[in-house]
Amino acid sequence: MTFTSIRDFKRATLIALALFFGSQAGSPALAAGKVETYQDLIEKAYNLSLQKDRLQAVNLLVSAAQRESKKGQTPKELLTALDEVSTVFYSDKAQQAFELALSLRVTDPGLANTKLTEAARIEPDNLQILLEQFRLQIAGGDCDGAHRGAQKALDRNPFPEDLRLAAAQAALCAGRLQDFQTLRSAIDAKKSPREIFWLALDLEQSHRTSNFGRGRELSVQLSKADTAFPEAFYWLWKFNQGLKIPDERAGTKYLALCKSLSSRLTRQYLAEPRLCRRQAEVEAEIKKSRVTE
Repeated sequence: MTFTSIRDFKRATLIALALFFGSQAGSPALAAGKVETYQDLIEKAYNLSLQKDRLQAVNLLVSAAQRESKKGQTPKELLTALDEVSTVFYSDKAQQAFELALSLRVTDPGLANTKLTEAARIEPDNLQILLEQFRLQIAGGDCDGAHRGAQKALDRNPFPEDLRLAAAQAALCAGRLQDFQTLRSAIDAKKSPREIFWLALDLEQSHRTSNFGRGRELSVQLSKADTAFPEAFYWLWKFNQGLKIPDERAGTKYLALCKSLSSRLTRQYLAEPRLCRRQAEVEAEIKKSRVTE
């Protein structure tokens, strides 16, 4: 599917949903002065999105979600609408720059950042673009910048899990452990579609606190749960080092997975900021260990 067809498909979806919710909102009860429901607000948000007013559409849905969450569980269709208006691309040019940035994130982070900046100039409030900017900041060592940006975005829209994950990654990277714990404790990783990335954060925290035994146990579990995820083997190698276990197999597995990383897997593991960014470290340590043997 081409960039244009992807964008047109999402736009067509927004139009269809706007028409659907619009037909629901046009009932006699509503015309008679009925209090607006969250379905009415979804319809308004879709119409605003069709007018490319993303900021107002997101604000409307966030307010509705916050109101509904006080009554109990936030309706799934409300969160789906919030995700759609937060991430839809309005222009081919922005999407093409974004897609090119993704293809370059491992091989040429500098150029990837340039392309993301280009996309952000066109669509500054697109959550997909913002998330990838935070990830590149973390990967490049600008942890404080990523933390500030993610926290600002989270203050505006606290619902997307990908945003909460990026904020937690940035907080741990920046050493803001209280912020990290607050975000991490709110997520049940076992029920999350982002489970492996939350577990990777747990491994990083275990390493930071020198909890090597527990960390190694968790990294073994993660490496078995997803045998293609390079970071599971990176952390297993790191914990082996911490425990003085002379076994470089996890390190060589990490390098092999990174060298054979496909574009499909890059996208699959998009939520991991440091995906295959530590190859030089592993290669140097393995070479060093072989020389001293």
